Amino acid sequence: MRTFETVSPRSDSCWESYSINSVTYYSIYSPSHNKIHCRSKIHFDRDVKLSRREPRVGVFICHCGGNIGNTVDVEKVKDAAAQFQFVRCAETHRYLCSSSGQDLIRRKTHEHGLERVVIGSCSPRMHLKTFRDLCSSEGINPYLVEIANLREQCSWTTLDKDNATDKAIALLAGAVGRAAYLEPLTPTQMKVNSNVAVIGGGVSGICASLELANQGYKVFMVERRPSIGGHMAQLSKTYPTLDCSLCILSPKLAEAKGHPLIELMTNTEVGAIDGSAGDYSLTLTTSPRYVDETKCTGCGECAKVCPVEVDDEFEVRTARRKAIYLPFPQAVPNAYVIDEKNCTKCWLCVKACRHGAINPRDQVSQKRIEVGAVIVATGFRLFDPSMLTQYGFGAHPNIVTNLQLERLIEHGVYRPSDGKTPRKIAWVLCVGSRDIKNGQPYCSKICCMAAVKEAVLLRELVPNLETWIFYTDLRAAGKGYEEFYARAGEDGVMFVRGRVAEVVPVNGDELMVRAEDTLLGEPLEVTFDLVVLCPAILPEAGTTELAGKLGLHIGSDNFLLERHYKLRPVDSENDGIFLSGCCLGPKDVRESVIEALSAASRTASLLGKGVVTISPEKAYVTADKCDSCGVCVKVCPTRSIDLLPSGATVKSISCVGCGLCVPVCPKDAIDLRHSTESQLMAEIEGVARTTSTKPKIIAFAEATSAYTACDLVGLSRRQYPTNVRVIKVPSVGRLHTRHLLAAFSAGADGVIMIE
Repeated sequence: MRTFETVSPRSDSCWESYSINSVTYYSIYSPSHNKIHCRSKIHFDRDVKLSRREPRVGVFICHCGGNIGNTVDVEKVKDAAAQFQFVRCAETHRYLCSSSGQDLIRRKTHEHGLERVVIGSCSPRMHLKTFRDLCSSEGINPYLVEIANLREQCSWTTLDKDNATDKAIALLAGAVGRAAYLEPLTPTQMKVNSNVAVIGGGVSGICASLELANQGYKVFMVERRPSIGGHMAQLSKTYPTLDCSLCILSPKLAEAKGHPLIELMTNTEVGAIDGSAGDYSLTLTTSPRYVDETKCTGCGECAKVCPVEVDDEFEVRTARRKAIYLPFPQAVPNAYVIDEKNCTKCWLCVKACRHGAINPRDQVSQKRIEVGAVIVATGFRLFDPSMLTQYGFGAHPNIVTNLQLERLIEHGVYRPSDGKTPRKIAWVLCVGSRDIKNGQPYCSKICCMAAVKEAVLLRELVPNLETWIFYTDLRAAGKGYEEFYARAGEDGVMFVRGRVAEVVPVNGDELMVRAEDTLLGEPLEVTFDLVVLCPAILPEAGTTELAGKLGLHIGSDNFLLERHYKLRPVDSENDGIFLSGCCLGPKDVRESVIEALSAASRTASLLGKGVVTISPEKAYVTADKCDSCGVCVKVCPTRSIDLLPSGATVKSISCVGCGLCVPVCPKDAIDLRHSTESQLMAEIEGVARTTSTKPKIIAFAEATSAYTACDLVGLSRRQYPTNVRVIKVPSVGRLHTRHLLAAFSAGADGVIMIE
């Protein structure tokens, strides 16, 4: 996120103004008194015309059950709002989103003949649709509803009631001013493409693909690795039932491979994406496999003659493989692949292959697919424990991760240093999790139960095995999890509450764990044959880059961010793009499958109607002002403006409503619906001129990422000065110098732009 700051030139030495024909002109000087900006007009009346009679605005302020009312003097805000121009009634309610709260709005709408409604409540990201639907049912165009964010960006960011109240009044004043100039808008509809792209071939991506394909949708499953299956294919058994992981997964792999409506695209990544919900176009780049999947029989003769041997990624470096290899025995597609990075191009494998399946001339290829929706299920990776040197990972072979232990279990439990069966094993939880200084602040959620599962499983496989689990707080929240944890204790698994300070090699193959038992208040030094580290769960590599291509938001934990954590948990900020599994955060197999089915359901809801609704919040051209200069065409990031002899025209389907074209037009021929010049100026005037707080800072925040970030500050209850008032704009590129000067003219002492 980039932040640009413009400090107001309020002193006479660097600021002067004068008026000609009621238009104010400004000159700004640098500290050296060289004039750097001249004659920048604040044109408040540019196309600003209300209807012949003043609009009738109703203001409704929510206590939000105390979330707002405990910090903001709601009654004082109501009294102030009642005095605003155009306001015909001002009311408060404990929960405006409730049935009784909505009934209040209905009743007052009819009593006062309201034409526009302003809600002072939580973020518009949460309940804008709720209030739009309500007003629509009462005959008010939904685009004549405005929300002032009095919770996330006011009451939750301060403990000072007077300042919070003052800020709430200013935010409501801006909302009322903007509402007076809102225009009725009507969305349009477009036929949708019924195909779906699923990015990620782990258990979540597989289940989402099968669910959609079984409903008749064509699915492109895109997986960057040579086989689908993800991390679940690496697990021995799953908790709490101890089912064989591949016994559950393998049938799904085979079903996906054989389904007539699923096209598997392995070794493939997303290169670019264009379009909008219902009509996305993805460019996919496929790396060469060098082996023809249709000809390979999986005989393995090629691997026998390959001279190159490297660590096996699937086996998490607990085994070796050749440069030509089968990812794992149940891999889908069940065909060998050449590791281009490590292959020496000796091509002995070509001679060994009796079926002519190996193609040394295979090349990178690209394919463009058209889909109506996208599901992102890109999974996770593990934190590198070697970054925490106190645990000794990488310095001793008998210090392994829990995923490496899963592979050791599959091939026979042994100690890597000498191949002997371990008799005493320690698990160290929270390696890189819940560690603000050296790792991640969040809990990785699955580590506790994974360690309990492995301890229980190993005690069944190795007679008289001692198992110790060192934990911070053992968390077993899930169906049957607490019972499974209790069973582990009954079976003899030792639980020690306390962080491990260090793991130290002693006596060659043995390891000493130094920790403190915080329940007993005693230090511990215990020797083990094998130490298992449980690293933090991180987003899969490349998640940030993919998010940039798809226009998705990244949370403070670097996982993808859902539109609403509770109400729209698998929706992204972009319509038509859904999220599933560990790309959203750490979770187990059960939760990943639940989200996969949820994402598939949301996708089917979007595409099943056959049409998608297109927002009317698009740029438009006033033809008689346009002189076809073409400046707008050059700045449009989505190539949505065509230049015709008669002037510029905007393609509303591909226009994203960013507003970059508006300030660059020298003829003021372009404006942006629902963020028109008059609406923006009125909001600036209301927020900046109302109340006497000093210094007064106006923060223009881009409507998606930046505005969401401002909301997240409130959600985390972090405080910042109440003299900072946020105005949401489609992008900071929508702003012109005149908007900054308008803010200064109305009383602002500083301006911040956040993109």
